[in-house]
Amino acid sequence: MSKATSFIVEDRLMMSRANSSFITVTNVIPHGVKTYGCCACCYAPEICPGCAILPCMRDPKYIVKEMEASKYIYVRENSLEWNAHIMIQKEGNCCGSSCCYFRAQDNVNVIYFDDPLFDQISNQTPCCHDISTWCFGGEGELIEINSKFFFGMCYRAIPPFICGVPCCCRCCCKPFMISSEIQVDNAVEAIRDIKEARDNAKARMQIS
Repeated sequence: MSKATSFIVEDRLMMSRANSSFITVTNVIPHGVKTYGCCACCYAPEICPGCAILPCMRDPKYIVKEMEASKYIYVRENSLEWNAHIMIQKEGNCCGSSCCYFRAQDNVNVIYFDDPLFDQISNQTPCCHDISTWCFGGEGELIEINSKFFFGMCYRAIPPFICGVPCCCRCCCKPFMISSEIQVDNAVEAIRDIKEARDNAKARMQIS
């Protein structure tokens, strides 16, 4: 058996890993769990998922299970990885899509700990989270990873945009703002674990 060798990227040390054959997962952060409002008492029929628009209906049971099974948040040796999956129409015969069935589409994100985004990790869970979740449902508590400036009022943006000011219209600015939102089970504990992993990685790689 050959001896494991490390993989070093001289131009960006944080991209390195202890073993060239795999990336080590050092911690698993509990993800947020989808819950429904107090009025939602039954699942929508599989062949009629549109019924979930009614306050008393949940999404079809099969897609709820698949969406929950697709969630994960991994603290890796030098980075954070999570699956911000979305629900899309399943493949079918109507212009390539199904009219009745859905599936989970993976949307995996990775941010390395030397990224300036990690300068700010904040708890964006609303103060009325428990009440709103009981009334309308939710996806867990919310943390945001970003690199704001101008007294925290502006987000850095993807060129050709210069910045985004979400207080004006967050829905319009969000597509080009450089930030990441993650639904977690406990925001305070998640932020603590992520910051600790970031600081340990920087110390290990001797990055200031």
